[in-house]
Amino acid sequence: MRDSNVPFEFKENTPEQTQSLKTWKVLTVEDDLNYQQALLNGLNAIPLGNNEALELLTANSVSEASSVLSRHKDIAIVFLDVVMEEDDSGLRLVNTIRHVLGNNDIRIVLLTGQPSFAPEPQVMESLDIDEYWNKSDLTVDKLKSIVSSHLRTYQYISQISNAKQGLQLVLDAARSINSKHDIRAFSQAVLDEISKILRLSQGGGVLCVGDGSDLNKQPKVITSNGCFRGLDGKELTLDLLSDEAQQCYTQAIDTQEHAFSEHYSVFYFDTCEVDIHHYITIVKSDVPIDEHNVFLLKVFSENVSTGFSNIALMNRLTELAYTDVTLNIPNRNWLQREIDNMNKYEQAETQLVVFEILQFDEKSFRFGHDFCKKTHLKMRENILQKLAPYHPRIALFKSDSLGVLVSSHAFEDESMVDSLKRQSFEIDGVKQFLDVRILVMQLIAFVDHNAEQIFNLAESTLNDESTQRAELLYYTLENTKAITRRYELMQELRTAIRNKELQVALQPKVNLITNEVIGFEALARWQRNDGSFVSPDEFIDLAETAGLISELDKLIFDKIMQSIQQFADQGFSLPIAFNASTFDLLSEDYFVEIAARIEEYGISPSLLELEVTETQAIFNYEKINACLCRFAGLGIKISIDDFGTGYSSLAHVSEIPAQNIKIDRCFVSNIQDSKSNQHIIEMIMLLAEKFGFEVTAEGIETKAEYAWLVEAGCSVGQGYYYAKPMFYDDALQWLKSRSN
Repeated sequence: MRDSNVPFEFKENTPEQTQSLKTWKVLTVEDDLNYQQALLNGLNAIPLGNNEALELLTANSVSEASSVLSRHKDIAIVFLDVVMEEDDSGLRLVNTIRHVLGNNDIRIVLLTGQPSFAPEPQVMESLDIDEYWNKSDLTVDKLKSIVSSHLRTYQYISQISNAKQGLQLVLDAARSINSKHDIRAFSQAVLDEISKILRLSQGGGVLCVGDGSDLNKQPKVITSNGCFRGLDGKELTLDLLSDEAQQCYTQAIDTQEHAFSEHYSVFYFDTCEVDIHHYITIVKSDVPIDEHNVFLLKVFSENVSTGFSNIALMNRLTELAYTDVTLNIPNRNWLQREIDNMNKYEQAETQLVVFEILQFDEKSFRFGHDFCKKTHLKMRENILQKLAPYHPRIALFKSDSLGVLVSSHAFEDESMVDSLKRQSFEIDGVKQFLDVRILVMQLIAFVDHNAEQIFNLAESTLNDESTQRAELLYYTLENTKAITRRYELMQELRTAIRNKELQVALQPKVNLITNEVIGFEALARWQRNDGSFVSPDEFIDLAETAGLISELDKLIFDKIMQSIQQFADQGFSLPIAFNASTFDLLSEDYFVEIAARIEEYGISPSLLELEVTETQAIFNYEKINACLCRFAGLGIKISIDDFGTGYSSLAHVSEIPAQNIKIDRCFVSNIQDSKSNQHIIEMIMLLAEKFGFEVTAEGIETKAEYAWLVEAGCSVGQGYYYAKPMFYDDALQWLKSRSN
């Protein structure tokens, strides 16, 4: 009998043990083949349980070991030599196992024949290993003890790891199914996730819905997969199930609880608190279902149960959310959902028609809520009857209007429109007539817009003052393109102002008698990146809409100050006129900003002229006049622009602190042939003389216009007859050329 306390003895290979039901994989990594063989002999001699056996794997280098480890993810123990190809090969392999392969379950036993090279305390502290032995100290009994203890440890760790992975799988499955809000999609997700948990390859599942008030009634299949595929929409009868499945199914129905057999899992869910349905899920597994999987399925079923209840509740809430309870017809939310769920083909074939009841508020006040309710329902009947061939879907759009989704060909016949613009019906035995305004919106014009955006456009179109008197309105693709362009320009304008990309064009003002240049008017110009210019009327309106007008005004004023300074450096001291929005004129911050800029640049206020339109001057007259007085107090000249186009009173004009009035170009154009324009200008000249205003004529383009204005006594003018608006460099050259 051999002494078990001596090191291994070397002997010939023994035949491999017959693999039992439970196999533990053990890897030896050793470049000393004789020692490795002794180690294998010792491992083969270790007695295990009746249903257990060792599967021994070998490697003689780090590269071989890495290959084995990558192929076998379930190795329980590795016996690893420290010194192989290199002095620290074994130590580096430990890092590979733990950090590269990410295997934290495998038990690592480090072996060394040179303990001085890698001292045990340092190695145990720095590396994630489980034991460290000197080869000469490793006896048969110690080897048995090491293997026995580490197999138990590996089993526990593996169970914990599997449980963790299983629970993670359940959590992932729960997230997947909880993202589904449609019963069919939810049911399919449930079957898919159960299949993942059971790792089904040949089985399958079926999920059906039954009537909770009659458990004997056959449930209807919602979805199926695997071996049950093809049953969707059919009744689930017992003859479709095997004997084992029938027993499991009957048990679940009778107990109204989940039931499990060797190969079948039957889940029972009911939503009786919300509706009368119950749901049955039957899953066949191609391998026996173990206790671990039953536990995971029970945990998962709790999430499934909540999901069915949530969907039932959501269906009930949806019914309330998409119905107007007063009229018991679909509401605006329903209409929005219908549009958002359309594909592009459906949109191309559909139009939204809004029927707005005229004077609805007055009718509501005079006749009451009940009358208006009956009016809506009667109008709905009329619309459905008239548009029946075009499959109308109708909903309450607003309190005073109905929205209808109908074929895009519905209003090709003008008589159809006429019959719906003025409707008649009886309410409580009295003949009623109803005037209706109709807005037709082709949905093909809104392929890149959602329903809420479409509704906003519909409301803005109906509320637009320019459309108030129209009985029939069409919203087309051109309208959408215009709005899209406007939005894109607004975004570009925001960037252009931030980057100070807007420029100032200068149009000369000339003394008509002496032909002397007496100043300039500053005009904002915006050139886009593609080289095109945007009309000032368009981008100024955009700036006001986007709340950018103050930034725009301040930017332009800064550039004017720079131009005045540059002209002064070249020997030209000329005033420049600028404009400001009404919003800025009324803003204390704007006044403070202008005053600060004047002081910062050190420029005389007399070189500035603030132009306000006649409409601006009279709008909120008292406040505007007070603001203009403050600017005049700084020494800035005040001018009334576009004079004669507004509706000002002479009393107000006389009290504004203005020194100049400008005749609008519409009166100057073709003045030699227009008697009415001549009379208007003559009246303006008399008014100016009476109140002591200087007069500037805008838009002079011909010599005849110039001559007539001089004859009428106008002393200052501007227009293409002298020069177009120019950027600073061109304006400077123009000035120098006139000086020469």
